[in-house]
Amino acid sequence: MKRIIPRIFPLTLLARWLCLTMTLSPALAQSTAATIEGRVVSARSGEYLEKARLTVEGTSLEAFTNSDGQFRLVGVPSGSARIRVFFTGLEPATATVAVVGGRTLQHDFTLKVAGDPREGGVVKLSQFVVGASREIDGTAIAINEQRFAPSIKSVVSTEEFGAVAEGNIGEFIKFMPSITVEASGGNARWISINGVPPDNVPVMIDGFNLAGTGNAGTGRAADVDMMSINNAARIEVSYSPTPESPGGALAGSVNVVPRSSFERTRPSFTGSIYLMIRDNFDDFSRSAGGREGKKSNHVFPGFDFNYIRPVNSRFGFTLSAGYSTQFTAQDGMSQSWRGVDTATNGAAFPNTTPDRPYLSSYSVQTAAKDTPRKSFGSSVDFRPTPNDRISLTFQYSSFATDFMTNTLTFNPNRVAPGDFTPFSTHGAAGAGDVQLVNAPRYRFNETYMPMLVWRHVGPVYKADVGVGYSRAFDHNNRKPSIGFNNIVARRTGLTVSFDDIFYLRPRTITVRDGVAGQPVNPYDLGTYALVSATVSPRLVGDMQRSAYANVRRDFQTKIPLSLKSGLDVRRSERDFRSKATAYNFVGADGRATTVPAGGDDQAAAFSDPVFAERIPPYGFPSYGSVSSKALYAHFQNNPRQFVENENTTYRNGVTNSKFAGETIYAGYLRADLAFFERRLKFVGGLRAEETDVDAQGPLTDPTRNFRRDASGRTLLGSDGRPLLIGTDALAVSRLTFIDRGARVEKEYLRLFPNLNVSFNLRENLIARAAYYQSVG
Repeated sequence: MKRIIPRIFPLTLLARWLCLTMTLSPALAQSTAATIEGRVVSARSGEYLEKARLTVEGTSLEAFTNSDGQFRLVGVPSGSARIRVFFTGLEPATATVAVVGGRTLQHDFTLKVAGDPREGGVVKLSQFVVGASREIDGTAIAINEQRFAPSIKSVVSTEEFGAVAEGNIGEFIKFMPSITVEASGGNARWISINGVPPDNVPVMIDGFNLAGTGNAGTGRAADVDMMSINNAARIEVSYSPTPESPGGALAGSVNVVPRSSFERTRPSFTGSIYLMIRDNFDDFSRSAGGREGKKSNHVFPGFDFNYIRPVNSRFGFTLSAGYSTQFTAQDGMSQSWRGVDTATNGAAFPNTTPDRPYLSSYSVQTAAKDTPRKSFGSSVDFRPTPNDRISLTFQYSSFATDFMTNTLTFNPNRVAPGDFTPFSTHGAAGAGDVQLVNAPRYRFNETYMPMLVWRHVGPVYKADVGVGYSRAFDHNNRKPSIGFNNIVARRTGLTVSFDDIFYLRPRTITVRDGVAGQPVNPYDLGTYALVSATVSPRLVGDMQRSAYANVRRDFQTKIPLSLKSGLDVRRSERDFRSKATAYNFVGADGRATTVPAGGDDQAAAFSDPVFAERIPPYGFPSYGSVSSKALYAHFQNNPRQFVENENTTYRNGVTNSKFAGETIYAGYLRADLAFFERRLKFVGGLRAEETDVDAQGPLTDPTRNFRRDASGRTLLGSDGRPLLIGTDALAVSRLTFIDRGARVEKEYLRLFPNLNVSFNLRENLIARAAYYQSVG
């Protein structure tokens, strides 16, 4: 009963509400004279307008159009009714309708631009601005949606900012208020609202959770760069929730609204063909790219398009697609300053004060990345009855990234107390080393998301039911042709010194042999010995399943009242597996070394001549790069020259094997009240959420290696300590360190009250305030 009762709680609330709305007395659900229904369309764009506001003068009646531009005014008094339609950016329209009691009347509205000469208006010229009308229309739609939203919300049309590089939603959202987009590898990836971490910012498409690999972890963060913007109509950011909103929205949530064919009266096709180029490589030459042994272009062609086709009043569809490839140079450097960002230890690195730090390590990196992206989206809209609409939407997006990174690091490793200043560091003789790390990587991501929604707009009830499924995969280094994913070449026994240090680098770096004091060239691959190589495949999967059902009823009373209730079930599963297998290179003689001295461990035997041509940043000369493919081929032909620590490999696999599942059952009640001719509005209610969490991860249990008797008691030795089953490191790990042996289940029920208040000071000035509680 412990698990059943909380899940029944939201269902009970909804059942009671349905019974209440169906049995309300006639005094509350007044019998009205007539109903007026129709659609509102823009004369300029041919789009049916959502959230157009219709009022009946002399009454408190108000209605808003839905996403298809449909409206229904219920309870219009008999006689002559004057109806006013308002939509941001368009000329308000009024019409007088003769109302006959007990009948349903049809009346459509077409809104035009103020002073449009095509409509016979008079144009008053002021500032002359050249702009695309579709962007202006998109902006007006977004502003109007924001104006009449029940909560504090920011809405932006995807056409407002023009073209978006690579179709990345994150590149678009970062321009919205209070939004910070965290980047990784040059890609806008995670969304933060008002400083709240991405794990607490739900990202949805048409109300359904978007899957994301969450930076290869088991958190809730959604990677927005894994979905394309091509099939999106607008982006909504809610800063204060209503009862429909997820309880985990600590500071707000993001919802992407897909395109619909019923939004327009006529077909529409928009598309672009372009060249993509980064301003730091703005030429048509070729250089070493993200794939070993090949040079990459710096400029790539791309395209995208959107096609919206309303076939007739009952059926329509949309199509969208895009393709782009981007070359990115990710050159950089890193520094370790003792006494500032890195601790001193009083031995190898003497203590100092923050006003007298010293540089203890310096790295320069040259890197290249090629990223092709593909996207496809489609939706089908069908209206089986005048009051019902069924929408099936599908979105797919993928990107594949070839990385090639080569990092050169200078380490003094030990510094005498008097051998440093903020502008110079002189390492101890023979204590230093230089290191080259080559890290090729191939990453493939794909996300697909089908969604099905039924919407009903009837004379009494408004309802919608939807189911959605989102699946995302992140494949890293699972392409055998890449070879090793991390190769380390090193030279030890050196004296490393930094002089004339400024904020980017030491202008002078001196490397000498620690014994003879002779200069050593750190930019020559022959200086280095191969030390190790690693293969590290990784697979992260995320699945999001969402289902909801909502029902609403409006009551035309002296104080306008609307009641709404619904159910919401969401299940997420994130699965993370990674296994790093490291090999120490010992060469043909079976002995590892970090001083090649002409032996069989020289890194120069496996040089990558193409990537070695890259010019590093900050004035450094070209330095060598070890070929992953050549070294991997050598490994396959000479496996005995590579020594694996099987225990380390096993423990790496167990440590990086995790699963996190979460199911949220929710039910809510919402009430809308309006006063002073609907100028003062209250929207509030209560949301109940039960969250069930199940997770798996590594289990450490040393007692599994203890010997026991037939009754299960631990056997002790003469020293009083438990007798062990085995002492071999790998055998002990397999006994005591268990893959996904730790299992956790957790349940909790929370209530989330919220209230949004808005007051129309003027038609173009609205004051808002909100109170809410969320998980956090």
